[in-house]
Amino acid sequence: MSLPRFMPSASGPPRLSRFVEKYLEDHSHPVNHLLHVGVGWPMVAAAVLLLPFKPLWSIGLVLGGYAFMFAGHFLFERNRPTILSRPSTPFVIAWAVLRDIGLGLARVVTGRRAG
Repeated sequence: MSLPRFMPSASGPPRLSRFVEKYLEDHSHPVNHLLHVGVGWPMVAAAVLLLPFKPLWSIGLVLGGYAFMFAGHFLFERNRPTILSRPSTPFVIAWAVLRDIGLGLARVVTGRRAG
């Protein structure tokens, strides 16, 4: 499977690589992937931004975002969301994404190419 440009790479520390590989394995259906990166996580991100101003909306957005992501797993992947067995996984994956974004920005600023 080819890695979408916005997904973290499986390079890096071995434990992080295992998390990324497991994430890619558990999110191989395109609809499930869309429900995660196109719907669920943006709703959760909006909830974080709105938390100081609209706390009840934030709760609703988090619950709604996770409902979309769980639907992707249960209806399309036919698997159990990893967060139910390993609650730290979303944070590890978020770190991998942020790390890769940071490395990409550093390459743009310094003019270096991936290599």
